[in-house]
Amino acid sequence: MPDRPSLVIVGAGGLGREVAALVEALHPPPPSGALAGFVDDDPSRHGDTVMGYSVLGDVHWLAQQADLRFVIAVGNGTARRHIAETLRPSAPRATSLVHPSVSLHRTAEVAPGAIVCRGVASTVQFEVGPHALLNLNCTIGHDSVLGAFVTLHPGVHVSGAVHLADGVTLGTGAVVLPGVQIGAHTTVGAGAVVTDDLPPHCTAVGTPARPQS
Repeated sequence: MPDRPSLVIVGAGGLGREVAALVEALHPPPPSGALAGFVDDDPSRHGDTVMGYSVLGDVHWLAQQADLRFVIAVGNGTARRHIAETLRPSAPRATSLVHPSVSLHRTAEVAPGAIVCRGVASTVQFEVGPHALLNLNCTIGHDSVLGAFVTLHPGVHVSGAVHLADGVTLGTGAVVLPGVQIGAHTTVGAGAVVTDDLPPHCTAVGTPARPQS
């Protein structure tokens, strides 16, 4: 008999559907040999079917399931952190997902819960932290460190030896130049070019990117 599907996607919205497609690329349907379904904290969605998979319950339901793995498909890094903290004391285990189009060098480190989407290009000796999200067609340079709950929207370019602290968000098409450090929970606007270090807990926009007052 085939193994029982054991992976649950937290979040049944647009990103959740994209992550389901990623899982299907790794385990082609029909049916996917890995995906058990979704969970979502919107009770009106419970019992729905999304892309042929059931919405099984909410995060608290998932916390009671000893045999399920999970990945958090929620675009906001702060929300992912909250969900991960809710699940941390419980049985389900976070798993990383890397699209099969992505070639990771053996020196790369991808932590549990991280999602690496289609078309991401990378080099060597970089780190991706727990529950980080690298969206479509991003690039990651050598020796870069991406902290926990970092969010890279589509088309972001992170140069070599960059350090993104926990919870950093880079908007679509943002560019970070070599050696730059960005402080925890800072947001960089779409299309911005980060040429110098940025402090924590700010929003920076423009070319070059500057914190907004």
